[in-house]
Amino acid sequence: MKKSLLAISAVAVLSLGTVAPAMAYPAGQAPTLSLSSVSRLTPGDNVSVVVARVKSSCSVSLEWVSGSGATTSATVGSRGRTPVMTIATPSTAGTYTLRTSQISSTCSGGSAVTLSRAITVGKLASVTAKLRTTSGFVSKNPTVSITGTVKSGSVAVASKTVSVSLRLAGNEVKTVTAPTNGSGVFTANFTGTSYTAGSYTAVVSFVADSTYAAKNSTTAVLKLR
Repeated sequence: MKKSLLAISAVAVLSLGTVAPAMAYPAGQAPTLSLSSVSRLTPGDNVSVVVARVKSSCSVSLEWVSGSGATTSATVGSRGRTPVMTIATPSTAGTYTLRTSQISSTCSGGSAVTLSRAITVGKLASVTAKLRTTSGFVSKNPTVSITGTVKSGSVAVASKTVSVSLRLAGNEVKTVTAPTNGSGVFTANFTGTSYTAGSYTAVVSFVADSTYAAKNSTTAVLKLR
C-alpha cells in the first residue's frame, strides 16, 4: 500500500492565482489549500491536502486538471477546514495542476473561487543536443548526426530511448530513435538521407515514463549549402 508522502503538520499555504475575495470566510480571510513542503513526489503515491477558511458543512472536491482520473472530496468541519484529503498522484512523471472544485460565494464568504497548485511529480529530465555534419555542402552527401545527453539533475538517465527529428525550415526530413548509454549519452545518425540546401535543426524528444518527465530540446541551426 502506497504511503502518503506529506504530513500536514508542516504546511505551505497556497495563495490564490487570482485576486482574493474582499469578504472571505471568516471575514477578511480567503480560502486556502495547504500541503507540506516536499522536494519530490513519486508517481502513484498520495498527496495529503487540507482546504481551510471555508464555511462549515460545505463540500470541497479535489482533482488533477490532467494526467489522472483521481478525485476526492470532503465536508468542511466546524473549524472551517476539511479533514485531511488524500489523492493519488498521476502514474507518469511530470508537472501537473491540482485544483479544487469551485468554492461558492456562500461557502467562501466572498466571491466564488477555485484553488489550484502546480505540483512536480517524479524526476525531471533535461536534454542537451548538438547537430553536426561531415560536410557543409549537400553536393558531398554529408552525414548529419545529433549527439546529446539526458540527465536528471546531475544523474545520467541511462538505457532510455530518445526520438530525434531532423527538420528543414521547420518541416520534418527524417526521424530516428537512439538509446542512451550508461552516461546518458545518445547519438543519432541520419544516414541514407538526401539533403537540400537550407537551415536544419533537430528536435530531441524524451518520452515520459513512471520515473522521468518528458522533455524536448531543439538544437542550434545548421546550414547546408
